Amino acid sequence: MMSADNFYFHNNENTDKNIDIEQINKDKINQEAATYYYDTILDFIFNYKTKEETQKPSETRKPIFNVVYYKRDNLFTEIKDDLPILFTTIKRSAKKKRRMENRDNIRRKIKRSFLNIALIKKLNEKLNDIGCISFFQKFPKSFVSDITRKTNKDILNMTLREIFEKKELYSAEELDHYNYNLNVLKNEIIKENEGINIILNKKYFELYKEYINSKEFKIDTINRLKEKKMDDSYIEKYKYFAKNFLEFFAD
Repeated sequence: MMSADNFYFHNNENTDKNIDIEQINKDKINQEAATYYYDTILDFIFNYKTKEETQKPSETRKPIFNVVYYKRDNLFTEIKDDLPILFTTIKRSAKKKRRMENRDNIRRKIKRSFLNIALIKKLNEKLNDIGCISFFQKFPKSFVSDITRKTNKDILNMTLREIFEKKELYSAEELDHYNYNLNVLKNEIIKENEGINIILNKKYFELYKEYINSKEFKIDTINRLKEKKMDDSYIEKYKYFAKNFLEFFAD
């Protein structure tokens, strides 16, 4: 649970909403009161209205997520947050966790979702837009399931093109898959298209940063988790590990 010292929310237009931490400390609020106080802050955040909205109650509320732009050299759809996404701190527990909540399994799902659902889908959509009839196959299971620190640290600064070309990422049984994607890279339409080549020359960490701040993650990926009936606790863990995914392997 978040400590009372962290229960602080400030808005320049609403100074009367400031939390008096010193008074709270003096009163020595108990755990039950702290929980109520935290809930009050969350309610304030998610029900906050600007002065303009207050003056014009007939207008609909501004959506939490706004699409900002889709640049030609961006693979993912960048969106702007009007409200903060809350990431909970994951604490160690003495209890045995369910397998689906295992940290390694969550990181595996994050990597697989990034590469084989979001990235390949958006990349092939780009190829379709330029009239290409050759499309990339998903990355092999041996690669997307590998979450060893050394392997993943090595690819952080590799370009997407280099990852497609790196034979070592494929097992012996997956070489047909490797050769297929290699041939797609050699397609003349792809080789001559500036926008596609900008994307292929982006590094893994750059593409992941685009993804984590995109509609494809913040809306599409999270909605898929909800459709699979994942509870709020699991989704918060997933967000936390996704947010710290690159840092985990970079260390």
